[in-house]
Amino acid sequence: MGRFWDAFRLLTLIAIVWTLVLIGVGAYVRLSNAGLSCPGWPACYGHLTVPTRAQVIQRIDRFHPYNPLRPPKARKEMFHRYLAGGLGLVILAMAALGWSDRRRQTGRPRRLPLLILLLVLLQAALGMWTVTMELEPVIVLAHLVGAFLIFDCLLLLWAMDTKTFRWRDEVSSHWGRRIGVVVLALIGAQILLGAWTSTHYAWVGCPDFPTCLGAWWPRHLEFGRAFTLWNRLGVDYQGGTLPLRARAAIYLLHRLGAAVVLLTVVAWCIALFKETRHLALRIWALIVIGLTLLQIGIGVTLASIGMPSWLADSHTVFAALLLGATSLLVYALWTPASGRP
Repeated sequence: MGRFWDAFRLLTLIAIVWTLVLIGVGAYVRLSNAGLSCPGWPACYGHLTVPTRAQVIQRIDRFHPYNPLRPPKARKEMFHRYLAGGLGLVILAMAALGWSDRRRQTGRPRRLPLLILLLVLLQAALGMWTVTMELEPVIVLAHLVGAFLIFDCLLLLWAMDTKTFRWRDEVSSHWGRRIGVVVLALIGAQILLGAWTSTHYAWVGCPDFPTCLGAWWPRHLEFGRAFTLWNRLGVDYQGGTLPLRARAAIYLLHRLGAAVVLLTVVAWCIALFKETRHLALRIWALIVIGLTLLQIGIGVTLASIGMPSWLADSHTVFAALLLGATSLLVYALWTPASGRP
């Protein structure tokens, strides 16, 4: 496969694409209310595949009268589990291959693949708890954040292994690098708010746009209840359980966070564009701006016309892309051409 491509890099690229697809499929499963369609884990009502025989389905429904088997939804959930299991095998192969090649490839990262593997194992546990704890919001939030972290780490692994994205010498001032860290933190915080919005189905709290409940700042917003991290066990959180004013508080902060991210990202990237003549850095800054504007456009559309599942799904996928692109740009600004940051 040539000097650049080897098995490790090919697996890394496959894992990057696979993880992004998995994030999209996971969002689709949740938005289609299929997350609890297989209440057991890892099997579905004791079966590794979704039962199709009428007698088996009738027996399952008899033993689970409050959660009968719905094959179309169960297939979505099980496909998501199969996809996650396949990604785990790919990353396990990456970690084993990276460790076995540590002497031949002296510049290859060794610890990062192992860290990614540990994140995948944690993701598997979170996936189980998501089902067994009936979509407990803080567990669902951690599960989504874990998927984003795995995607981000895979991108950084690619950049470190291929020795690309090393542009520190192209920017003379320190402010661009430091502000980049702040911008990355703001995007991370906004993604957390977005995930919290999703776990609580908080978009129903502000059905109008650009106002919320007919006002720019509604009265009696319940911020205390909105950000209670741990709730009661044994409650089915599908569809959300918070009162309207608590959901409105979450969604309103998510909207305000989007405005802050938009302003900071655009200002930072334009300043970088003006400071350097490095073509790749300029292009990447424009990519970050483009992804930010696209995310804002999708968010405004969702707030204006409702929550079509395909558009909400794309909002999650492009959030992962925005975080990854920004992380690579920050990494590049801190990494000189000669080596590590």
